[in-house]
Amino acid sequence: MKQIRKRLTYANVMSSIAVFLVLGGGAAMAASNLGKNSVGTRQLQKNAVRTGKIAPEAVRAGKLAKNAVPTNRLRDNAVSTDKIANLAVTTGKLGDESVTSGKIAKDAVLTDKIANDAVTTDKIANDAVTTGKIAKDAVTTGKIANDAVTTGKIANSAVTTGKVANDAITASKLGTVTVRQSGNESVAAGGIASATANCLGGEQVLSGGSDVSSSDLAIAEFRNNGNGWFVTGRNNSASEQTLQAEVLCLAP
Repeated sequence: MKQIRKRLTYANVMSSIAVFLVLGGGAAMAASNLGKNSVGTRQLQKNAVRTGKIAPEAVRAGKLAKNAVPTNRLRDNAVSTDKIANLAVTTGKLGDESVTSGKIAKDAVLTDKIANDAVTTDKIANDAVTTGKIAKDAVTTGKIANDAVTTGKIANSAVTTGKVANDAITASKLGTVTVRQSGNESVAAGGIASATANCLGGEQVLSGGSDVSSSDLAIAEFRNNGNGWFVTGRNNSASEQTLQAEVLCLAP
């Protein structure tokens, strides 16, 4: 150490400092001119690479770890239709009552897509089931609740003869049927006379006929006149005869 101190001079110190500065400057220049792929992971400090240092589209899918992008990192409305793979949205991914009427295409729900007993009364909107939506023979007796089909739900002329079962309409279903008669009308020999039997107000004319006193009194005309039954008879005998009209009236 004594030998070294003896040899330290001002010139030696200054020359050593000069060499240090030259070498330091050369190292700085070398760092700014690093070769390709010369800086590796170990040379980067923690959090050294910031957002502004990443080029646009530089981070590709292969650089993202599985499950790396959480939900809160997605912008609102960021996942568009073309970004969803076919068959990607399964039943378990749909929330309860998330599929509304407006999201179902017209004619999209087919018969085989509806489970048995799945469509309950509270799931059908008022006036939603029209005639064209019911398949022929689809609605069987067991599917209709007692007293479910009211008069207002049956279209005019909808119940035809072929739709009424034998013995289905009993007297109690018709109302009260009454036979009403006209007075006796005299028909002169070789003459013609008419008689009319009328129903009461509120009654409906069902049919009618006549009561004649002799086979020589021929019925020339009979018809429903709207409120009763009209009959015309011709007397083919040489003596006076009696004609009487009858009408069947239905009271509700």
